[in-house]
Amino acid sequence: MRRLLIPAAFGFTLLACGGSSAAFAGPSTPSPTPPAATTTPTPAVSATPTLESVLFADIQDEWRAEAIYARVLADFGDLRPFANVIWAERRHAEAVAGLLNARGISLPDRATTVDTAPRFATFREACAAAYQAEVENVALYDTQMKLDLPPDVMAVLRANRDASFYNHMPAFARCR
Repeated sequence: MRRLLIPAAFGFTLLACGGSSAAFAGPSTPSPTPPAATTTPTPAVSATPTLESVLFADIQDEWRAEAIYARVLADFGDLRPFANVIWAERRHAEAVAGLLNARGISLPDRATTVDTAPRFATFREACAAAYQAEVENVALYDTQMKLDLPPDVMAVLRANRDASFYNHMPAFARCR
């Protein structure tokens, strides 16, 4: 198994999701521990995530974006790019849900709903926050794609990541 240093926000998400004893297939020897940072260290949690915890983090991130975008639409009306991107977030979550269902893993409860999603004073603030959410989404997928994951999981992660990077980020960059 490979060891992975996960930023605190992702680490807590992964740890809070629980996990099964099934880890992903991969090399049986651990990767070397990275050298200590010479600058101010970023809070990190060392973990060997399970496939379940990876997919739980992904679906929660997609559901979080969907809830935020639904909140923006409720507050500001049916405006682009939120009106378009929310449908993509739903498709991303459905793709991850399909991976979980194919493995007989129940979906977690949603951590963020439209009622608990942040609200923004202006549409521009909403666009800036959405852009940042997409940056964080890409970073999550980039971190996970360094793991030894099954091909079907890698395909979904790559497709979701690329849609966020090539489509969603530019759309929110234009509106902020």
